[in-house]
Amino acid sequence: MSKHKVLSYSAISQFEHCPLQYKVVKLDKLYPYEQSEEAKWGDYVHKCLEDAIMQGVPLPNNVSQYQPLVTAVETRRANGWEVDCERTFAIHNDYTAEFTTDRDVWWSPRNALAGKIDVLMVSPDKDEAVIVDWKTNKSAKYADQKQIDLYALCVMLAIPTVTKVTGCLMFVCDDYKMVRATYTRADIDRLKEEWRWKINRVVLAIVNDNFPAGEATPLCGWCPHSECDNWQQGQDYLARRKKRR
Repeated sequence: MSKHKVLSYSAISQFEHCPLQYKVVKLDKLYPYEQSEEAKWGDYVHKCLEDAIMQGVPLPNNVSQYQPLVTAVETRRANGWEVDCERTFAIHNDYTAEFTTDRDVWWSPRNALAGKIDVLMVSPDKDEAVIVDWKTNKSAKYADQKQIDLYALCVMLAIPTVTKVTGCLMFVCDDYKMVRATYTRADIDRLKEEWRWKINRVVLAIVNDNFPAGEATPLCGWCPHSECDNWQQGQDYLARRKKRR
């Protein structure tokens, strides 16, 4: 089997939406990634917030409306909380975890899954943690709590003293709507099983080369794989939506 990149939340989410799309995009790399304007804006907002929080760089005028978010993080830091941004983590095959700066984290055979947490705050006694993931989507309608499930699991595995994690998806472009959840160490076994099951599904698909198309949805209109039968249904949806405007 060829060497594959370590799985991430986004890769598993793509596989669950459409195994075929995951294969042609992530594994076969038939369609080189082209960053959309929306994605560029998202990266820009993330970088501005990171620089403001970690280095005290003033927010540029076009994102100055997010200063209350920076101030909220600074308040926790002033109260003794440890604050970090863009923390890379790895969950190993044995379901231990660590935060790391190793550039090979995405290719190490000992890692089952890896990712980055936008903001991680840990209380002075290292008993509590808060996770924030900035979302620049225009709508929180399709928010997926599974992302903060994963991040909370990682934090509790990597920092054994943490007994409570609060996770938040913060939709900064949708009136600061939040998807929020709280976790304790009693949730660890359940979360382990959920993510073990998700990872195993992808691994089995790779081993058996079994990647069926997912259910046809409007999102199929944005898929680059026009050879899929679902693609035309997605295009028809986009055409109808364009006519309604």
